[in-house]
Amino acid sequence: MQFKFYYLKEGTRVFDRTELLTYFQANPNITLTKNGDNRDYTYHHPILDFDAHFILSSKSAIPHLERLNPKYFDVNFRVEFDIKLPTYCVELILDIADEVAKMFKFAVYNESYEDIVTFRKNTLAKTFDIWKNAYKNKNEEEIASFSRIDPALLSQIYNYILRKPKLEVLLDKNKVQISDYFFMRTDKSRTAFVCMAWDGEDPFIIPPGIDILFYSDSKSPKYVAMQELAVKADKLLKMIDGYGNIRMVDMKSVGKLRKIITKSKFAPLTVELKEIKLKNILDI
Repeated sequence: MQFKFYYLKEGTRVFDRTELLTYFQANPNITLTKNGDNRDYTYHHPILDFDAHFILSSKSAIPHLERLNPKYFDVNFRVEFDIKLPTYCVELILDIADEVAKMFKFAVYNESYEDIVTFRKNTLAKTFDIWKNAYKNKNEEEIASFSRIDPALLSQIYNYILRKPKLEVLLDKNKVQISDYFFMRTDKSRTAFVCMAWDGEDPFIIPPGIDILFYSDSKSPKYVAMQELAVKADKLLKMIDGYGNIRMVDMKSVGKLRKIITKSKFAPLTVELKEIKLKNILDI
């Protein structure tokens, strides 16, 4: 299902389409697909791998347009994207939608509104969340096939993924492991576990939200609960100033941490975990 909202303009349906085209062409992540007289400007996020469609159509697509304030004219331009998208991704889409609205002084309409309203990003984000939760309640079987991470935590994960290239430059990825995430779950729960791997040799970054550290030493590989490890090795896990909840184990602490992991007893995993993809994780 697609979440949709529509642009309208007060007093006229005329706006500078050439300027809109120029704006979209300046974004390397937007491509144009033509379907007859309809134009679909598709935004694809190259890192987080999601799409949004900015569609110029040949005729009105607003349901029950005759019921809306007649001083606003439909410009046959709408935005739509997957109703299951995490809110973090939707906010990135709404950043673009907000720029377009300001550029052409567009108002906006969604089917849940009584009438046309001024474009406000926060209002649309809340509207989306209401629709998404309603969709979840009506489609429990479909949603159950996806894993789940808390919205605030998933936002931290996405934010780290986007900032990772800068960390690779700041900390020199050849000297420090700028850790990647991987995700796991059980068959009996939708809850996704946030994981990372460490070989026991190099200094490394601990991204936000890690539940499990996989110690990938060839002699004694093991999964360690990060909460337990943090209790035993708190002084070795140093915060990086200015980068939020990101910690680092430096070269001086590598040996000490390796010893704690190999010599200490940690609670064993009591469930069987399987790896899953980030794109199969929702925030609902």
